[in-house]
Amino acid sequence: MDNQFFNKYGPWAIVTGASSGIGVEFAHQLAAKGLNLILVARRKNLLEEVSSDLIAKYNIECKILEADLTVDGFFNEVLLASNGLDVGLLVNNAGMNCEGDFYRGSLDRNLNMIQLNVKAPFVLAYEYGKQFSKKGKGGIIFTSSISGFNAHPYLSHYAATKAYILSLAESMNYEFKDKNIDVLALCPGMTKSEMTKGLKEGPMLMAAAPVVKAALDNLGKKAYEVPGWINKAQVFLNTRILNRNGARNLSGAILKKFLPGVNRKKKNS
Repeated sequence: MDNQFFNKYGPWAIVTGASSGIGVEFAHQLAAKGLNLILVARRKNLLEEVSSDLIAKYNIECKILEADLTVDGFFNEVLLASNGLDVGLLVNNAGMNCEGDFYRGSLDRNLNMIQLNVKAPFVLAYEYGKQFSKKGKGGIIFTSSISGFNAHPYLSHYAATKAYILSLAESMNYEFKDKNIDVLALCPGMTKSEMTKGLKEGPMLMAAAPVVKAALDNLGKKAYEVPGWINKAQVFLNTRILNRNGARNLSGAILKKFLPGVNRKKKNS
């Protein structure tokens, strides 16, 4: 139990994308701090497993909501699930990606990415931000990405959605300080999750636990947090050393070599 954290952000927290990866880790670390949880994701069976585990380990209350955040009107379901509960923290973690050549993903998949990565977190932050403002306290965490700091060819649309989230969180951090509401963008690099299945273990692939801990430790202290020294070095290189063209070209060359879904065939001269 973390009394200081609980008093500022408790007694209830909402975590989206809570059925796997970083979302599950957020749920565990928040439960360890004593917060009760509303877990939101599409897969009810996984949510039930996570919920049972949290209740058994941490003796908290836990509600689950099977919801698709790419569908218009999803907020009514979330609002109903939190009705009558004193929510003090929103973790906007749900997201999806589409890596590789620009046309690798269908138009529908790319439009869903806008809904999930951009529209849903904005709607939730907009609505719960109003509730936190009335209370005079609260917190909002957005899961962005180090790809949000500069253009990333072969992750073009995904990186653009994360740039939006980073900009939104930084701006809200400034505006909401006077309301006693803390806003943070978590900007991880490659992290063990369903998005990174199949990638080889190595120093660039972080476990979810230190990523989430960095976010919770820095909520109220920073506008954004980049976990891990390799990720910090990459952001420093791309934003402080290289110009925008250089950062884009370097990212494109690296991703073209290593990402799946990239056509590497040489064109005939």
